[in-house]
Amino acid sequence: FRKLKSIVEVERMTPDQRLEYELSLSVERDLSAALDTSFEDGMEKGIEKGIEKGKAEGKIEEQRLIAANFKKQGINIETIAQCTGLSVEEINGL
Repeated sequence: FRKLKSIVEVERMTPDQRLEYELSLSVERDLSAALDTSFEDGMEKGIEKGIEKGKAEGKIEEQRLIAANFKKQGINIETIAQCTGLSVEEINGL
């Protein structure tokens, strides 16, 4: 019923009013599309950033596991630090 009422209101408009109304609808659709696109772009970038962060954290965790295993094998802490990129303090904390 509301849609029908809206159609009737548009039909009663003068040509200038109708043009103004159609332009306002066009602007509204353009803004809505721009917002949707911006949201989607933001989501994609956020997901990509999250994946990269996860990969980096996984790599660090892998280096810690390797360092812990080297430490158990009695390998020199400084050597472990050079091989893994971890600090001596971090390796001592493992």
